[in-house]
Amino acid sequence: MSLLLNVPAEEETEAKSKGALWDANLQTWYLPDINYDHIMEVDKWITDKDTAIILSDEVIIAHGLHSCLHCQQITPVIALGSDFFYEKDINEKDEAVWFELNFFTLFQQVSVISPHLFNFFRDNYPHYKQGPARSADGYYWCNHCEHCGQGIDDTLLFADTGHVFTPETSEAAAAITLRTFPFKYAPHIDADYHNNHHLRLINEFAVRSHYSI
Repeated sequence: MSLLLNVPAEEETEAKSKGALWDANLQTWYLPDINYDHIMEVDKWITDKDTAIILSDEVIIAHGLHSCLHCQQITPVIALGSDFFYEKDINEKDEAVWFELNFFTLFQQVSVISPHLFNFFRDNYPHYKQGPARSADGYYWCNHCEHCGQGIDDTLLFADTGHVFTPETSEAAAAITLRTFPFKYAPHIDADYHNNHHLRLINEFAVRSHYSI
């Protein structure tokens, strides 16, 4: 899970000393996964400063079905997920650090995504795009009904037990499909997430499949 870096020319020697490598094909610097113990040392070069979460380079897209409140039609919906990820937070010494979190989750209230993830959604999931959030201020990435085009707030998919991404039974979790897509470089996002029994049901019983981009 390599991490893209934006290194100015005058700082390339410093970046290299901290474990960064040069991708000659893409003409960019990156931190390989074997050097992730240096992640805070290269933090200033991480490309997306408004993101606090680094996903795995195997991005999970959860698929389900939802009844649109606007047109009452059944429409496909998705959620972005990861089997593990890094989150930037403050430790007990009041220092900013990147924590590795080793559990499966689905993200909601996604407010910022990195450019290559933006391109992925545009090309593969055009009904998942930015829209005004009903449950919070500002704009968030959310599903849109494929029939009427209305935005579907994440609260309708996550907030209550029995919603599409909060299954209460193994049968409901098995109705969800998890598709995994490999990325050359780990995407960044800013979003909310949970670690609860609904997600453990999805992780255990949802059908998994692997795709290439």
